[in-house]
Amino acid sequence: MKVIVKEAHKSDYPNPISFIDGEPLILGHFDTEFIGWIRTITSDGNEGWAPVDYIEMNQCKAKGIAKCNYNAFELDTEINESLEVLSELNEWFLVVNTRGEEGWVPVQTVGIT
Repeated sequence: MKVIVKEAHKSDYPNPISFIDGEPLILGHFDTEFIGWIRTITSDGNEGWAPVDYIEMNQCKAKGIAKCNYNAFELDTEINESLEVLSELNEWFLVVNTRGEEGWVPVQTVGIT
C-alpha cells in the first residue's frame, strides 16, 4: 500500500533499540500514548520502545525474551513524501521511502493514496 506524508515526522530517538530472536530483555512501563508498546532495555544496555507482541514476558513482566528480530528505527519524513507500507503494528507503519530507507512512522502522520 502506498501512503503520502501529511504531517512531517522527526524521530526523538537517535540511537534506536534493536534485538534478535531469543535475546533476553528487561521490561519497564507500558506506553500510554501508543497501546501495545513497552519500554525495553536490550542486552547492550540501550533503552527504547518495543512492541509487546514481539516479546515473551515472564510472569512478573519485568523480564522477557525476544520472539523475533526487531529494529526501532523511526524514519524522518517530509510533507508530501511518498512511502510504501511494509507492515502495520500498534498504530505505526513500517515503511520504505523512494530512496530505499526503511523505518517506522506513526499511522496518523500519513494518508492513503
